[in-house]
Amino acid sequence: MTRVTIDGNEVSWDLTGITNIEELMADLYRKTAETGRVVYRVAVDGRELTAGGEKEMASLPLSQVGEVALTTNSPGELLCNSLEGAVVLCDAICADTAKAVEAFRMGEGEKGLSYYLACVESMGTFFQLAGAILNGIRSGYFSVAECSEGPPTGPSAETAEILTRLLDDQKREDWTAMADVLEFEVVPNLQGWKAFLERLQGDQAK
Repeated sequence: MTRVTIDGNEVSWDLTGITNIEELMADLYRKTAETGRVVYRVAVDGRELTAGGEKEMASLPLSQVGEVALTTNSPGELLCNSLEGAVVLCDAICADTAKAVEAFRMGEGEKGLSYYLACVESMGTFFQLAGAILNGIRSGYFSVAECSEGPPTGPSAETAEILTRLLDDQKREDWTAMADVLEFEVVPNLQGWKAFLERLQGDQAK
């Protein structure tokens, strides 16, 4: 029998008609939402379940699962955690970008590329998180005070154009051009996002 725990407490869950992880997770998400909470983290037999992992395990029979553990948050708690995570990630991206810029300006292309590629991957995660925060605010799910200044330019056509130029510069091994774009276009945009997110953090702390 599969055990279900929510926020560290074992709960009795009706598993009638539920045969696999996908069906159980859909039921857990729906009923948790009905209580005004949101699922923040899921672990299956001690292994944290990512979005990709959830798809991989979708058809796993419940007979092979010992425990499903959920961590939930209120919308306000989720917003605070998301803002904190986004700000920390933004700082990490800016730090790696600075290392990439330094390496490119010294002509160390391979070293710079290693930092740059890590930045690109992290930026994808950052803008997904920032986009989810904005969607939650615009939909009314997250309740926040009205900001006098909105978010800076995000993952738009402009950003895509910048990344395209960076790719062209990379193919030409024009390290100086890559350093210029990263330092004078990418970093200011990220810093603008960080300032916006920190204003939201300040509003939540009031």
